[in-house]
Amino acid sequence: MRVLIIGGTRFIGRHIASTLIRTGHSVCLFHRGSTPLEGLDGVSEILGEKENLPSYRERFRDFHPEVIIDCIGYTETDGRRLIETFAGWIPRLIFLSSCDVYRAHAVLHRATDDPVQATPLTEESPLRTNVYPYRKYASGPEDWRYDYDKIPVERMLLAQPGLNTTVFRLPAVHGPWDYQLRVWEHLRKMEPGRKVILLPEAFSNWFWGRGYVENIAAAIGHFLSKKPASSGVFNLSDPVALSQKEWVEQIAAIAGWTGEIMIVPDEQLPDPLRPPYNFVQNWTIDASRFREMAGFSQPFTLEESLERTIAWHRAHQLTISAEQVERWQQEDDAEHRWLARS
Repeated sequence: MRVLIIGGTRFIGRHIASTLIRTGHSVCLFHRGSTPLEGLDGVSEILGEKENLPSYRERFRDFHPEVIIDCIGYTETDGRRLIETFAGWIPRLIFLSSCDVYRAHAVLHRATDDPVQATPLTEESPLRTNVYPYRKYASGPEDWRYDYDKIPVERMLLAQPGLNTTVFRLPAVHGPWDYQLRVWEHLRKMEPGRKVILLPEAFSNWFWGRGYVENIAAAIGHFLSKKPASSGVFNLSDPVALSQKEWVEQIAAIAGWTGEIMIVPDEQLPDPLRPPYNFVQNWTIDASRFREMAGFSQPFTLEESLERTIAWHRAHQLTISAEQVERWQQEDDAEHRWLARS
């Protein structure tokens, strides 16, 4: 199958491309050219900015794609560009969305007065009623978080005649190349031999739906083998959901770290160590609909996924933003001061 991936070099798209190449598909990546195609031998590429997506229509036609996978559709404008570029001539579109569309996200982020939502979240769980869920974190209108909202993008693509759209709502994805550093943020504390890691009590008991990136990529590759393809909306997530304490314990066990994970009542900790979320609201995901419909099972266990991720982080170094470095430094300083007083 000939597959065009919009944004396939950074993390999730990179793993999807790698999986599809290994299974015999012909893959073309549309990207900016700012990320090396390490490990993606055999792909073709079209370089460009997604803001100018419609202007590349004829080059896309030259590739003759049978399916489009969009990994970087964040805003209504992105959705309109997809429709303008591909509606009417592409047989299938896969849009990677997020489980932040669910109302539980707003409850977790204290963006609504709605009650705590039932979990695990299914495809029928209520969606957010608040818009632009990350705007308050944006530095300004040029920041991607300012206009980010997957809900209107999902709706316009699913309703568009001439596009056979499948939406995959993703959990917290981790693995090699994860620029959000969901394993490294804990592993980094274990590598220097730190003897104690503090966890706020509420945070330690919070459950988060996660997905290992190679399992996510395998699910999408498996889906492409299904004929006829099913359109609609599917959650993706690994079946095992861990509390934050259990997550850190798993990382520690596989990393060989033997220090202490200290659970501390929230009110005893300074602000940098107390995340500002409503951790009564768990955020776990039910992906059984997809597994049952597609006959899919994850190729990597939790232990295998963490082994592969930890090995990758120990062998590679991702560029970490100044904002992230500053936040970690504030947390580390606060943790050292708290431990020194205790």
